[in-house]
Amino acid sequence: MQFFNTSLSCKFIVSSVVALSMVACSAQEQTNLAKNATAQAVNNITLWPEVKSPLRTDPQDNKFVADLIARMSVEEKVGQLIQAEIQAITPEQAKAYHIGSILNGGGSVPNRKDNASATDWATFADSFYLASIDKSGGRTGVPIIWGTDAVHGHGNLVGATLFPHNIGLGATRNTALIKAIGEATAKEVRASGIEWVFAPTLAVARNDRWGRTYESYSENPELVAEFTHAMVIGLQGEPNSPDFLDENHVAATAKHFLADGGTEAGDDQGDAKMTESELVTIHNAGYPKAITAGVQSIMASFSSFNGEKMHGNKYLLTDVLKSRMGFDGFVVGDWNGHGQVPDCSNDSCAKSVNAGIDLLMAPYDWLTLFENTLAQVKTGQISQARLDAAVADILLVKKRLGLFNGVKPTDRKLGANNALIGAKAHRELARQAVRESLVLLKNNQQILPLQPKQTILVTGSHADDIAKQAGGWSVTWQGTGLKNSQFPGATSIYKGIKQQAVKNGSQVILSADGHFEKKPDVAIVVFGETPYAEGQGDVNTLEFEAGNKKSLALLKKLKAQGIPVVSVFISGRPLWVNPEINASDAFVAAWLPGSEGLGVAELLMTNAQGKSNYDFSGKLAFSWPKLPTQDELNIGDENYDPLFAYGYGLTYQDHKKLAKLAEDVPGVASGKPQDINLYVGRPLQPWHVVIKSPDSEQLLSGAFAELTDGKVKVTTSDKDVQEDALTFSYQDTWFSSLYLSHGKALNLAPFVKQGAVTFDIRIDDIKKSALDLVIDCGASCRSKLSLKTWALAQQGKGWQHLSIPLRCFEQAGADFSQVNSPFSLEAGGKGQLAVANIQFKLHEEGNFSCPDIARAAVTPAKLNAYWAEDWWLPRHEEKVAAAKKGDIELLMLGDSITHNWENEQGKPVWQQHFADIKTLNLGFGGDRTENVLWRLKHGEVEGIAPKLAVVMIGTNNTGHRMENPTYIANGVNAIITELKQRLANTKILLLAIFPRGADANDELRLNNQRANVELEKVAKQQGILFSNINNHFLTATGELSRDIMPDYLHPNGQGYEIWAEQLTPYIKQYIK
Repeated sequence: MQFFNTSLSCKFIVSSVVALSMVACSAQEQTNLAKNATAQAVNNITLWPEVKSPLRTDPQDNKFVADLIARMSVEEKVGQLIQAEIQAITPEQAKAYHIGSILNGGGSVPNRKDNASATDWATFADSFYLASIDKSGGRTGVPIIWGTDAVHGHGNLVGATLFPHNIGLGATRNTALIKAIGEATAKEVRASGIEWVFAPTLAVARNDRWGRTYESYSENPELVAEFTHAMVIGLQGEPNSPDFLDENHVAATAKHFLADGGTEAGDDQGDAKMTESELVTIHNAGYPKAITAGVQSIMASFSSFNGEKMHGNKYLLTDVLKSRMGFDGFVVGDWNGHGQVPDCSNDSCAKSVNAGIDLLMAPYDWLTLFENTLAQVKTGQISQARLDAAVADILLVKKRLGLFNGVKPTDRKLGANNALIGAKAHRELARQAVRESLVLLKNNQQILPLQPKQTILVTGSHADDIAKQAGGWSVTWQGTGLKNSQFPGATSIYKGIKQQAVKNGSQVILSADGHFEKKPDVAIVVFGETPYAEGQGDVNTLEFEAGNKKSLALLKKLKAQGIPVVSVFISGRPLWVNPEINASDAFVAAWLPGSEGLGVAELLMTNAQGKSNYDFSGKLAFSWPKLPTQDELNIGDENYDPLFAYGYGLTYQDHKKLAKLAEDVPGVASGKPQDINLYVGRPLQPWHVVIKSPDSEQLLSGAFAELTDGKVKVTTSDKDVQEDALTFSYQDTWFSSLYLSHGKALNLAPFVKQGAVTFDIRIDDIKKSALDLVIDCGASCRSKLSLKTWALAQQGKGWQHLSIPLRCFEQAGADFSQVNSPFSLEAGGKGQLAVANIQFKLHEEGNFSCPDIARAAVTPAKLNAYWAEDWWLPRHEEKVAAAKKGDIELLMLGDSITHNWENEQGKPVWQQHFADIKTLNLGFGGDRTENVLWRLKHGEVEGIAPKLAVVMIGTNNTGHRMENPTYIANGVNAIITELKQRLANTKILLLAIFPRGADANDELRLNNQRANVELEKVAKQQGILFSNINNHFLTATGELSRDIMPDYLHPNGQGYEIWAEQLTPYIKQYIK
């Protein structure tokens, strides 16, 4: 790697005063070295606290580790530095490569079993543990360690207790509660067979636009430090006590070192531009407390400090963290974080190891990373001493955890204990946390607590949606696309209110849109942010629902009806909600309360005697903005001017009336059309990712989805950051689709003139596949654009950015104000691709040339379909040869419906009725009008003079691209013109396109019917015969039976019998 090549080619000495003596250095090398020297000159390690770990390490443990390292091969040592994702590695591979650790990413579950129980998880853990300790073949058998994100409970495990996210816990100011939550979380994690969690987060979030703000306890470093110590003790147990890292506890991870919450503009994985003093006093606040609590691992941050990636910052990882602050656990990297270091990649980064990363998180590239790291050790790029030091740190933690005891996960004290998951005591603790985390911002007229025997309307987008109240890191990484049924044992806020209403004699009505029959006494409106995690939650403004005030409209509607309104606001950060607060009589900041919605209800409502069950005690741990532009608003700042200051929070004892807040302030969105993000790092609400085949469809809920036959799959994958892309694979299917939908029409009309649909796409395998992009607004304007030719040219070339002008999809009469599916990739055959960053942009030139949609049907072309490659041209050549023989009485021209007269469906019927007629069948499966035109122009009717030509074509123009009926008719007209020129003495019979679809409302049938109206006009203008025999295939009510067309498109024997009967009079008249 270049980092080491430079050190070998340019030898230098750095004195104590950073004087450099250089020999034979290039200008660039001198510049690099000067930068390094400057960095060393400005670093001041005395600013950092000297910390001593409280752990009294048993000398026997040190001896055990040293002896083990002495016996390990270099391959075994390197394996200990690698962490792989459970979907990308098998126990056998972990054994073969001596892998030291595995993890499950957000939404990743054992054996991809969505509802896997604790027993399933622990049994899965057994397989890796037993493989790792196998000592056959001279292996030392070092046990593997499994890490999981458990940032607010064991979030990936269905049914687990989900506590409020840290932003809510910070409002409780209750360290005893935090410790208890750590203890409960540890037990549920241990029940699943896992020994290590990637928690707690020690970020001091200083810019609320950051998508991980809710993972921070507070903007106040002192509060973060206080809560850090409590959570680490809760998770791990008291250092040097019998319960420390016992089977009731897990190893904790303090993350993300360092300044992840201090990046410029709140940019996730961005650059923390600040002085070293600020870095120490604000962002390092929690780490000394974590170390003195005995934390066993610390995770490096994706972010940079003054331009240097933390995963490559030796000064901070080694000199500061390990030496100055005395951390004696191991440092783990974040998801491919090493790959972001200059001169590194996901599968190669000696620089990170040398900087102080002990365990490299390489979810999918673990094998090549292992191989490259092994080579780097053998060539000296990573020294033996550094390798041994990293391995020693990892092994010592494993020893402290008791992993060398030989007890597999299911045999441990809590292993496979399903009863611990969502245990009653844990849910009661979570409800307490919810009650103490809620902050009352407004309570005019003392509307809260709600008195008994009232009629309560519960409404709002989040009222009965557990996923939305839980936020990110809940069942899946982003927490999106989930149903309440995926949270067994949990309670939505509505269900909690309903339960509490039973106790105080109130009646509860749930309405999604605020509709009611009988006017309620009060409305509880639950609304807020939709779930997100990490960078996918970064925002450009703190204005809630900027430019699209859906929730505000509901609040105003209720207020206009004279109904008192209580707003429960669900969010992962303080947001500018002045208009929403003004439209509410009471306003509660509920943060992300987790699985226990009953905790909200217990606080809002009285008991049957009209006395409050609990009072509000939550106090803001983050300052609340007065303006949407106040993203950096922190206690102690100069010119500190919040709407609600740090520490604010009303109780029922406070009789404070909040005056109307300013709404016309700088930074408010205009409401004009804006770019639309459909999938940027995740499906942005309200969009969902769906995969589909002709027989089934499946919503993507988590990291993967697969149709029941296993032929169509989608998985989240990495492009720029963790799981920010979708990999779509399909095989042995004539149709599959990956599309985005949310059930309501989208107005894309403003985008048609100058806008474009843009996305990043990587073509892995497309050769034996079709690929189309479809924008669907119903039968009138379903527009399909073939990407096959473009995709073939891009196969294997990595990620490409594609920007397609929306005018490419525009057809006459299309209504882009009512688009129900704005992005659908349709494919068939066998292939794989990945897609990311799907957006509609208002002003985008595009880098894709639009085909002439109006001319497609009349422009001769070969059938460019993967499934026709092996037979279409040979069949054409065969027909050309047959035509040259002449002596043809009847010409049949069309697509597969005509083609199948030669196959099992139609051949017996043909033999019965028309065997004596000399016929040339020019039906080709899959053909559209332009394909028939090409064939006519390339010799298929040369040398023949049939008495009758029967033409039926056009259903694939509808089925393949939902073509405008006029365009289809133009294509058929071109075919008729071509036939008349080449077969001057032949009588031509044009048939209406046959019906398709089960009933009269089928969109494809309706499009064919509209085309048939135009075809009749074509026949009249051309002076040819026209016949519409469609009613003979249908019932009296317009239904098409599978007894006639089993797939609602292609006739069977009975269907061909009907066609034969209707064709016979023409044959008798013109041939016999």
